[in-house]
Amino acid sequence: MYFLLAEIIQPINCVLVSENVPSISIVLSERRSNDLKGVLTIENNVKGNFYTYKPTKEEPSSWSFEKPNIKFNGETILLKGNEIWHPYQSKIKAHEVNKVFFSGLSSNFSKVTNERDLLKAASGFFKIGSGCLGGRVKKV
Repeated sequence: MYFLLAEIIQPINCVLVSENVPSISIVLSERRSNDLKGVLTIENNVKGNFYTYKPTKEEPSSWSFEKPNIKFNGETILLKGNEIWHPYQSKIKAHEVNKVFFSGLSSNFSKVTNERDLLKAASGFFKIGSGCLGGRVKKV
């Protein structure tokens, strides 16, 4: 039973950094049964919890953002350079993915904040850090 829990709730260090505003990042630090959990930060100040979900046969890759009284979600677009990755192609391997776009993140944030840098970051791409191994996360 312990080994199962260790696999499900395993600490990780996956950092996604905004290409538009490098002081804004998403730090995914916990692997769970069907998602990665972390926080969205601006200059190390936590704005809320952030989750990424891998694709299934029924659903594409997705994300969600939560803080008290606020919850958004949307589709995750994974890329290698300027080429889109998806599980039904063979040209790009999941570990080669190096940036991500969170569809709908900016429009959802615009409903609850006027923070210019946050909106600018949310409307652009995030670089996927080396601890993430592209679309997958390195196992320790």
